[in-house]
Order: sequence, then structure tokens, then C-alpha cells
Amino acid sequence: MKRINLLPKTAQRALQLRFFADQLLFFWAWFIISLVFFLGLTYTAKIYLSSQVTNLDSQIDSNKLILKSSDNELLKQQVEGLDNQIKTIKSLQSQHYYWSETLIELAKLLPSDISVESVTLKRATNQIRIEGIADNRESVLKFWADVHKSDYFVSIDFPLANLNKATDDPFTFTLVVNKDRIKSP
Repeated sequence: MKRINLLPKTAQRALQLRFFADQLLFFWAWFIISLVFFLGLTYTAKIYLSSQVTNLDSQIDSNKLILKSSDNELLKQQVEGLDNQIKTIKSLQSQHYYWSETLIELAKLLPSDISVESVTLKRATNQIRIEGIADNRESVLKFWADVHKSDYFVSIDFPLANLNKATDDPFTFTLVVNKDRIKSP
């Protein structure tokens, strides 16, 4: 559809300029309103974020104070104490001797007619000293022979005084234990 404008040419031109001026004014008004709105929004966001940063800074400072407090220092000291105890236990465990297997082997080697009165273990020299009484001399000799066959013992001190009596013979043995047998479980 075609528009018919019956106004004179100068009035038509003025009308067009007026229409263009109104549109230009409308455009700049919306532009300025939008610009003011976004600047206001930006300023509001800046204030909000600034307050959040301030709050976070205060929380960080309070958490730093908590970390430096005596409770945490006490906890830190307890952890260090536990670490030292663990190191001590590991050190003791590495130096521990396992005599159980050796004593079980010794019990297996003892004849039934021998009674043991004392067993003394010396860790520094890996020695076992056994004192007891045998019903007869042959039991003492059998025990001596069995100990020689065992790989748990590397050296056996067998005094000749062990063979003085034929019956109810008191005896004393000093055995040196193989280090490999008592150092590991």
C-alpha cells in the first residue's frame, strides 16, 4: 500500500526531519538509559564483590589465628610425639631378636629324661646357657650330638664335667645361636 502525502514539499521535508529527530532522540535516550543502567549494575557488582573480598579476608585472618592457636600447637606437638614414638618402635623392632623358634628347637632336642633347671639368654653374645640334671650320661651325650646336628646353633661349649656321674648327672651347656635364626621372624 502506497502512502499519499498531500502536504507541500517543504512541510513534507520538515515532517521527515521531525520524524528523524524523534527517532534519534528516542535512540539516544535508550542508549543513555541503558548505559546508566549497566554502569549502575557494574557499580553495584563492584560494591558487592568488594564486600565479599573483605569478608573472605576477615575469615582468612580468623582461620590463621585459629591455626596459630594453642590447640593447634598442642595437636602439632602430639603428632610430633607420635612420630617419634613410631620411629622408636621401628628402631626397636629392627633390633629385636626372635628367640622363640630357637627355644622351640632346643625343646625338641632335649631328651625326655633331662630336666632343665635354668635357661639364660645373652643377647649381646647370642648365647644360651642351659643347666639341668640328666637321668644318665647317655642322655647328656645324645643331647650334645643332637645340638651339633641342628643348624640353629653354631658353637657348643660342652665341659667334660658334664660326664662325671653315670646317673643323676648335672650338666651345663653354653650354646651360641646362629644369628640368622634369631634376627628375623
